[in-house]
Amino acid sequence: MHLSVGILRIILMHMAHITLLASALLCNAFVHGSASASAPLAVTDQATPSAPAAAPVVAPAVAPGAAPGAAPATLMPQSPLLNTPEAVSAAANATPERTMPVDPVLLQLGKTVAGERSIFVTYEGNTYIFANTGTRDQFNREPARFAAQQGGACGRMGPLGGLGDARRYALQEGMLYFFASDECMKLFRAQPRRYMEPADELPAGTPEQQAAGLAALDRWIAWAGGKDAVKAAKVFTQVSTRRVLQGADSWDVTETLEFAGPHTMRRMDAWQKVGGTAKDNYQYETLLTPDTAVITSSNGRTTPLVDSRRTAFERLMNRQPYAIMRARFRPEAGLLALKTGEGTLGDARCDYIVTWFEGNATYLAIDKETGRLVQISHPGRFGDASVASLTMDAVAYAGPDALRLPTQWVVSRNAEKDGIKGPVASIKVTTPVAP
Repeated sequence: MHLSVGILRIILMHMAHITLLASALLCNAFVHGSASASAPLAVTDQATPSAPAAAPVVAPAVAPGAAPGAAPATLMPQSPLLNTPEAVSAAANATPERTMPVDPVLLQLGKTVAGERSIFVTYEGNTYIFANTGTRDQFNREPARFAAQQGGACGRMGPLGGLGDARRYALQEGMLYFFASDECMKLFRAQPRRYMEPADELPAGTPEQQAAGLAALDRWIAWAGGKDAVKAAKVFTQVSTRRVLQGADSWDVTETLEFAGPHTMRRMDAWQKVGGTAKDNYQYETLLTPDTAVITSSNGRTTPLVDSRRTAFERLMNRQPYAIMRARFRPEAGLLALKTGEGTLGDARCDYIVTWFEGNATYLAIDKETGRLVQISHPGRFGDASVASLTMDAVAYAGPDALRLPTQWVVSRNAEKDGIKGPVASIKVTTPVAP
């Protein structure tokens, strides 16, 4: 099954602004990322971590409908870490890969000037050093403009990939990126927009489109079990296992997705080597609560997620049909649903709608007669970490013991005819028992 011309045009127009986010590990994980774009600047780069080189700027993210503006310097807040004991300690103990070797403010002007380690700011886990206090103060007035995108995550792998090396950087369209390897940097430099992730745009429509969009969404909820069942399903768990080939080795990768509240969610990827021993196995877990955001691995390492990476993970998880359903009954989510068209997918005559909440725009195709969810579309990362327009056709659904949510998808990118069938997932929904 494939998108109608109407809905495909909408998505491709959205993609023309560029790409999006997600985890490059799984095709069946729903994803979307964020970033912002500014006026194009020349690309400068530093490929050798041991030597200083050029680095870029970051345009501050702007909420939909808002216009970027520069407040007077006297009104801009100073970095909360500037000159604090915590900042001094962080800078003193910063490892080379987390320290930008040149002044990021001067770099924006095309000047590669080594910074003084005594003049620094620690921001989102990275230390930036400056040639003088003037550029340091300018950074503090607009840190999002000058600091690395995605909290310093690898520009090619995206905000949920590994961290980049602060000594390996490139300036692209006024935004600074770090890279985990020379290969990542090379691929990004060759096709930067293939890996860049913009924020979703807030959709706009008429009152009639809004009414029709909500009606289609409610028809889907009724088919899946009804609003009472959705409201009661406060804990959601989805588990799937797929086989992955890496080099000469095969791995069984079990993915667990769990929601326990609007901003309490978890994803765990457990890798088990086929024919290997327990020593070969490892796992990664991303955990979000209202107060915590961390990635942990079986080797004991814990990495806090800065705000931009936390937002990326929430967007990934909020692509899940369960999350969209739950947002319908969370007034604070600000859910918007607009009908964008209609068409036929296979034997289903569908309404096409776009939903929006908490910064996520996701496209749905819902059977006009039954309310069955037929298809989901959004930009996201594919197997090579590039961002594409992903289309997911539902081919199996959960039984009556859970909400009737899709358990298997055929995933295709950029309207390709032949998609990839993902694994069958198990779904469990529960209502917590009051203590």
